[in-house]
Amino acid sequence: MRLQWKKIAQTAMLSIGIMMLLVACTKTEQPPVAEPQEQDDSGNVGQTLTVVPPANNNTEAAEMAKYQIQTRLTDFQLINDNGGLAWGVTRNALRLYYTQDQGKTWTNISPSENVQFPANPKYGESIYFVDRMHGWIVREGMGGTDTIVLRTNNGGVSWSLSSLSKTDKVTAISFVSPEKGWVLTTLDTGIGKQDKNLYRTQDGGTTWERMTSSDDKDKSQTGEISRRGYTTGMTFSDSKHGFLSAIEFGTPKLYVTSDGGEQWRTGSSFFDRDKFKACGNFTISAPQFFGREAKSAWMSMSCASGESITFSGFFTADGGVSWKPYSFNLDKQTGINRNLAPVFLSPSEGWAMQKGIMYYSKDTGKTWTAYPTSSVLEKIFKDYPEIVKMQMVSPKLGWILVENTDAKRSLLLQTVDGGEHWKVL
Repeated sequence: MRLQWKKIAQTAMLSIGIMMLLVACTKTEQPPVAEPQEQDDSGNVGQTLTVVPPANNNTEAAEMAKYQIQTRLTDFQLINDNGGLAWGVTRNALRLYYTQDQGKTWTNISPSENVQFPANPKYGESIYFVDRMHGWIVREGMGGTDTIVLRTNNGGVSWSLSSLSKTDKVTAISFVSPEKGWVLTTLDTGIGKQDKNLYRTQDGGTTWERMTSSDDKDKSQTGEISRRGYTTGMTFSDSKHGFLSAIEFGTPKLYVTSDGGEQWRTGSSFFDRDKFKACGNFTISAPQFFGREAKSAWMSMSCASGESITFSGFFTADGGVSWKPYSFNLDKQTGINRNLAPVFLSPSEGWAMQKGIMYYSKDTGKTWTAYPTSSVLEKIFKDYPEIVKMQMVSPKLGWILVENTDAKRSLLLQTVDGGEHWKVL
């Protein structure tokens, strides 16, 4: 009898804990009024953001509630010409901010601090927004607990919670609408082998169904995700067509689905090893599509030889049926930023950063024009030598995130003239 009462008590405590977490996640927090500048005693200082409350009709009240904070940003994503996200983790709490005026002011759209984040989320891996209002954040399971999926449909004013049954590493997330999306989790099981589990939602993340899996060692059915190789990314171009990139025995591979993830097959051959004999190691990104028609896209591929890296690109104009390789006429990259890949806004228009100089191409990387040395970048790179990420959202507007890992500081910079001039946001 005593054992039965003990089990009942444990179950009751667990239920209360879950209810408290759900209440915290859905609670709308009001921003502090006239709060003094926040100082992070762990050394996570650098970027200064002007934070305002969520948009409302009371402009005077919003102006009075404006305050500034210093925080360390670890990633960002531009959503459109005016709006973007930026975030970091402080004391295991995710600090997520949104701007709709090109960084002049920011709104705190962070989920509850009750949801702890042991690592910084990366866009496309564990955080994704399909538009300004609809976003998802995946927090891997901790201590044997389920993987948590946070979702918002009101721009971060409130967050709701669901979970995935397994606690493997979250490798990729992709959505094609506010309702339809996928999450991929992986677990390394041996040399060159990786269990892969794909989950799909068709109701915006309220519920998730486990689809194809490669973790059943006793079956080998046609259409399941291959256990061979290590996943490097996943993206869906529409509700049916998806792509999973991987490195398989040292070779870039692409797997494709045309039924929403039910069945997978090896994509068309795009990689010729004979053309890269000098390369020791490769990495390949998931396809990045241009525009809503989901026909043209590109994948970046890095080739490592010793301490230097060169980048190439594979481009498609038929939705991923076929891929054409392009060699980028750029110098070999060395040093702390050697893994920074070029970025492309269209099949022809791209940008690259090498040794503090911005390069621009309008012919798919065949030729590059070097912009004049930016005095702003030159000065900032002395204190923030590491480039975390670069993104262009239009031919004129783009962001760069730089950091100093030792000092635990970062800065977010913006260009409004296509990369020639930069300023700190």
